Amino acid sequence: MSAVRLVDFGLSEEFGYLPHYDPAQSLSPGNEEWDEFALDIPKLLMGSDFRKRVKELKPFDISALKGEPDVQRAMMILSYIGQSYQWSDNEPAHTLPKNLALPWYQVGKLVGRPPILSYQSYANDNWRRLDTTGPVECGNIALLQCFLGGQDEEWFILIHIDIEKKAGKALKAIEDAQAAVVKDDADALEEALENLRASLAAMYQVLCRMPEKCDPYIYFHRVRPYIFGWRNNPSLPNGVVYEGVDEYKGVGQTFRGETGAQSAIIPAMDGVLGIDHENDVLREYLMEMRTYMPPKHVAFIEAVERGPSVREMVKKVNRRTLTSLFNTCVEIVGDFRAKHLEYAGTYIHAQAQATPGNPSAVGTGGTPFMVYLRKHRDETRAQLIN
Repeated sequence: MSAVRLVDFGLSEEFGYLPHYDPAQSLSPGNEEWDEFALDIPKLLMGSDFRKRVKELKPFDISALKGEPDVQRAMMILSYIGQSYQWSDNEPAHTLPKNLALPWYQVGKLVGRPPILSYQSYANDNWRRLDTTGPVECGNIALLQCFLGGQDEEWFILIHIDIEKKAGKALKAIEDAQAAVVKDDADALEEALENLRASLAAMYQVLCRMPEKCDPYIYFHRVRPYIFGWRNNPSLPNGVVYEGVDEYKGVGQTFRGETGAQSAIIPAMDGVLGIDHENDVLREYLMEMRTYMPPKHVAFIEAVERGPSVREMVKKVNRRTLTSLFNTCVEIVGDFRAKHLEYAGTYIHAQAQATPGNPSAVGTGGTPFMVYLRKHRDETRAQLIN
């Protein structure tokens, strides 16, 4: 059994799951109208007839896309326009027009994700550096795309991007930890787990900064409504029809909305630490979230899960310092889930629902999120090595 290697999955210690290039700030010539429309979304949403304006856009030219950065930007732009089209009115749209639906579907095929806004487009492909020579972290990054704009929306997403960047060292630690297991090298494993602990702690510190510039009321009423999907959404019982997409045969599609559960960070941590989740509806949901991740990220998670067991080697070695380090890593993953639960309570559950498409009892991914998050936390904390 061999250890995972980041390079085999297009990942790196420096960038983690983020692209290894600064995301494109405009599309290649041929789709300028769509670029301009997307950048103007905050203004257009304040105007009237948003949906009419989308229908008047000229056909999107898939053939004009040149390379990976272009394709990923196209997915981001189409996703933002699509979500805005859907939630620009109190009454959701039950059908997406062909000029939007078809290219969204086609670009989704290119990136291996469904035609709906997912975490990769919302966060990982949605940043630029203020100082191009500076770090990718809060204080030196800004969003390329937003819905309404403003401090709260910007900060909410920037926090996630910063966490993703800091996760690079944790991914490298996973590689090193599994390599140490293959070599049966307890000292190397201890060093890898120390690096994993430090990276997890750095990510958790960033997560704790969320309240600095993102207010719960503003988040719920001005940020959250636009990231909902069309599955388990009470206002869209039959999903959404994608006009012009022959493969869907005119049947309404029920895709999940954007959610942090679509980040590949915590599943990889569960994998390397051997944190198991009960085989129930919640586990099925977590597995379903992988269909919204980039395929290479999913392949990495699966390789980590199949790889040599760090947990079993820690048990076998039975060294106090090694066990303590391992348990600290598990505890921080538990802390992540506890903090997420805390935020869900204040930013969502405690808020008053104002529109049908933004329920306070259902997560953007279409789940009873308080129940799920509490179960995640408890299952994690119960899996320390004694």
